[in-house]
Amino acid sequence: MSTVRIWAMESEHDAKTVRCLACKLATHLSLNNLSIRSLGKRALPRRTGRADTLKLATQNYLKQDACVIFVIDQDSPMSLHQRRQEPNSLINQIKAIINDSKFDGKVFLAQAVQELEAWLLIDCLGIFCYFASNRRHYRENCRDKVSTNQPLRQFVQRSQKGNTENIVEAEIGGKGAKEYLTEFSEKILRELNPDIPERNVHRERYKESIAPEVAEHVVIDRDTLHRNNSLRKLGEVLAQFN
Repeated sequence: MSTVRIWAMESEHDAKTVRCLACKLATHLSLNNLSIRSLGKRALPRRTGRADTLKLATQNYLKQDACVIFVIDQDSPMSLHQRRQEPNSLINQIKAIINDSKFDGKVFLAQAVQELEAWLLIDCLGIFCYFASNRRHYRENCRDKVSTNQPLRQFVQRSQKGNTENIVEAEIGGKGAKEYLTEFSEKILRELNPDIPERNVHRERYKESIAPEVAEHVVIDRDTLHRNNSLRKLGEVLAQFN
């Protein structure tokens, strides 16, 4: 059995979320001979600005694993351009490792276009079921209950984007997939309880800390995976090591 290591470099929440989605990808693609490990921001070398520290860490992981897959948000073209102007930005350090011939076929970059939330948004029905899961009526067979309830089904379909990579911030700091998911979660909470106080909506709505739990409810199948090319590319990398 091959072991791959996914390094979500921007947060521990991302690491848990990506591992969950990667395991679902492996199941969907029938990658039965694959074991997936994950790392988050805390695994970054303390002095990542120093030459070769990230490269050395990667080298050490490759003694245990068949490959290392870096995962970062791509963000908008403007944000990406800004990162590339910074010599020691994560994207530039990763590119330096990938361009090193001794890591050929062993190190990969999987960018979440536009943000990691765009990977979650491939399945708005799953997101609905996460927020509905603490309601007694929806604790079991939530997907079936929503799918057979025409008003709820239409409610979810109105928010489901055909290509979640197109949920793009128009400018740096503008609205992107994260904000879209936050607003969608607020609509879900109001749909589930029209009398919910606004302070409760603010408290219960989507935030990055619950992304791993939301991911548990996301279904990856042929239809949902078709909605995000960058997530499909992660699956293609995983398939190389099955």
